[in-house]
Amino acid sequence: MKKRFDTKVWLRWFAGRNEVLMFSLAMIYLVCLAVLVVIWVDLPGLQERAEQVIDAESLEAADMAVVTPYGLEGAVLLVMLGIWCVVVGEAIVHWVTRPWNRQHLRHHLHSALFCICPALRMCARSPEMHGRIWLPGLGWRRGGRRLQRQLERHFSVPMMVIALLIMPILIIEFFLKDQVAAYRWLRILLHGGTGVIWFAFAAEFILMVSIAEKKLEYCKEHWIDLAIILLPLVSFLRTLSLAKATRLADLMRIQQLSNLARAYRLRGTAIKALRVLILFDLTERILRVSDERRIEKLEKQLAEMEKHSRLLRQRIAKLKFKCAEQETLEQEALEQEALEQEADGLKSMSAGMPIAELPVCTLCNVASLQPCRCSAAHDSQLHDSVASVDTGGDENRRTI
Repeated sequence: MKKRFDTKVWLRWFAGRNEVLMFSLAMIYLVCLAVLVVIWVDLPGLQERAEQVIDAESLEAADMAVVTPYGLEGAVLLVMLGIWCVVVGEAIVHWVTRPWNRQHLRHHLHSALFCICPALRMCARSPEMHGRIWLPGLGWRRGGRRLQRQLERHFSVPMMVIALLIMPILIIEFFLKDQVAAYRWLRILLHGGTGVIWFAFAAEFILMVSIAEKKLEYCKEHWIDLAIILLPLVSFLRTLSLAKATRLADLMRIQQLSNLARAYRLRGTAIKALRVLILFDLTERILRVSDERRIEKLEKQLAEMEKHSRLLRQRIAKLKFKCAEQETLEQEALEQEALEQEADGLKSMSAGMPIAELPVCTLCNVASLQPCRCSAAHDSQLHDSVASVDTGGDENRRTI
């Protein structure tokens, strides 16, 4: 018997092999993007600061130039174009082969986003693997808070070391300007350090955003990392001919943006160090805090959380009471409106009907559609008299 061709098994096999290739291509694209950030943003800014310290005419052109970046820039752009073509081809294949239903719509939107920035393809969720993410050394993992905590523990110390590289870079740029302008190798080290820092922050941010379930909340919480990544790209406007023609660079104060980027990098370094201290409880280990102090600290935190939960419950109760009052008022208004409509209908019927056809009360001789009050009172009196007669007859029977 011939074995049937199982499409799902083949797609899972292809996704397992394809994900390794696409992860590597996304990493290469991100490295190329870091090189372009250095060439287009960091290199012109460093040369401008060097020219402010030392007159450009007193230095030879060979001393001021790091390396002629045009050949490197062209090669990097060519590699990025090839990777972009591969990512677009993969997106087209997914659009053709995957069904356009509600389950796969999010994956199709992600494929369009990958075509805009292929570096985001690094940790894409695979529908063939039931929404899992492929990571080097870990394999296919399901995203979520648990995996995020695990990766934070793995990458916190290396990321803090990389972030601390900004300290010597800032010291050299601000206090050793003469040496930076004079020595080419020092400028190369500064450019390399800037590129490594930007690449590390961008790779970590893309990885964590891909794993996080609530991506917007993660971006709000780690907005400093996002600023470190995006500010150098905003500074790229200085190289555009349109910006030079309209003097947009002067209006946006690109120099201030670059200084702001350094400030955010420094602040990001401090936050990275603080996260590592919190993550590994290094402060408690260094200070050798006793267990009793830890218990007191945790009890205070628990009391604050309980207080906050009580406030939330009170707000919820007030909102529920307010909603109930609104519902009762709306119900009463509807009932009142229904009674008014019924009364208006009776009035219109009585107005359109001749007097001879209206029912007349036998007691008060009043013509009306509604039951008369006197008849209702007479009926009640008659009912009471009948009841009294019945009770009298019962008493007579008892006496007999």
